[in-house]
Amino acid sequence: MAKNRDNCIILLVDPPEADKISAELKTAFGPERAAHVNSDLMSAAYKLAKNFGDAILILSYAKTARHPDLTWLDPEDPGFLEVKNHNYEDRLQDAFRLAFFTGAKKAVFISHLSPELKEEWLYQAFDAVNDKTVALGANQDGSHYLIGLSQQNLKIFETPGFSHGKSVEALSERAKKNKLAVAPTPEAYSITGEESLLKWMESKETLPPLFQSPQAAQAAQEHKKHSRRHGKTQENPAQPPENPGV
Repeated sequence: MAKNRDNCIILLVDPPEADKISAELKTAFGPERAAHVNSDLMSAAYKLAKNFGDAILILSYAKTARHPDLTWLDPEDPGFLEVKNHNYEDRLQDAFRLAFFTGAKKAVFISHLSPELKEEWLYQAFDAVNDKTVALGANQDGSHYLIGLSQQNLKIFETPGFSHGKSVEALSERAKKNKLAVAPTPEAYSITGEESLLKWMESKETLPPLFQSPQAAQAAQEHKKHSRRHGKTQENPAQPPENPGV
């Protein structure tokens, strides 16, 4: 099915290099492990966006000498909007402007750091967005994982400072001041440390051991054993990986 060019999904992509990863992830996991976790989250978000049948995709990419294209993310090299301004808020606005310049009537930004995002939530956002309504997806900590706008609603970005702290609350206030309604998508969570990573691991059976700390790996195994107690006893229960993490 052809992509619906009236709708656009925006994803900000950074190369899989430790110095390009957010300070929060590096503080939580260390530079090397953070780069691997971030890369896997990015791959999952890209797969979701690429496979969404009713929108085109804009990838805002901050290329480097080591990673000048996106073949590390997709061997077909999907192409990208080259980042001119590395400030997050300016970069986000540039991507939205390009979406509307190329003909989209609605654009939805998604954050790769919120792996709970589902296809049906994207449909909810696109269905809700119009010139009088913005769509916002909140994480449990009040940050955003989704922003859906029409071109007329870009004005909520006009003043800097909309992306920090409890950003959904700040963006909601801006929307109300501009007489816009806010359509929320379901609450999600963002990967910020071991607890949220474990939550993701528990729903992702194929997560490589590299992404786990020893404590998280052990906790995941205990959780699996507990969940099997009411089922049949297995002859060879799962054993912890020999190299549980870095």
